[in-house]
Amino acid sequence: MKQLVIFGAGGHAREVAQLVEDINLAQPESWQLAGFLADADTSVVVNKPLPAPFLGGAEWLLEHSQTYLTVAIGNSAARQSVVQRLLRIYPTLQFATLVHPRAWIAKSVALGQGCVVFAGSLVNADACLGSFASLNLGVTASHDCTVGSFSSLGPGVHLAGAVTLGEAVDVGIGASMRPGVSVGAGAIVGAGAVVVTDLPAHCVAYGVPAVVKYAADARR
Repeated sequence: MKQLVIFGAGGHAREVAQLVEDINLAQPESWQLAGFLADADTSVVVNKPLPAPFLGGAEWLLEHSQTYLTVAIGNSAARQSVVQRLLRIYPTLQFATLVHPRAWIAKSVALGQGCVVFAGSLVNADACLGSFASLNLGVTASHDCTVGSFSSLGPGVHLAGAVTLGEAVDVGIGASMRPGVSVGAGAIVGAGAVVVTDLPAHCVAYGVPAVVKYAADARR
């Protein structure tokens, strides 16, 4: 059994803990959840009990170098920042790739380290999930999709064939994308959006069809 800690202490972290429990029910003794870590200055308020002990900050990793880590932060940019900072301090960290037993991943899918795939998600032939990508409940990604590292897909997101998402893209609940569209790095796609044309990097887009509301320059 491999020891695992979750970096994060909010609602998304509790969701990941449930995923780990479900993996252990289907595949006994896969993971031993040691507990949760978070930055001392985190803005997350823990208003519900955590299902495992709170262990402190990242310094806990100093004496537990063999422990696997998953970063359970829903926001793509925040998750990217935490992972990059931790790797600068602890370059030999091992990150868990977690796939719910009720998700379906085609054999030809490439999974980067640190990916998290929740229940009901379906990922089809020759898709690629970059490192630390997160697919929440009921996401579908058709053939040849590329989900960039650190990108987050909310519940019920649907990607048609050959959709390409850049690094650290946030896609809101229920959004969908037509075949072949590309979304640039750091873009935010609003809940329920229907993306029918390419979207530039670092924009905010929403609506049906999705329209860019804030361009990169406006967000700086």
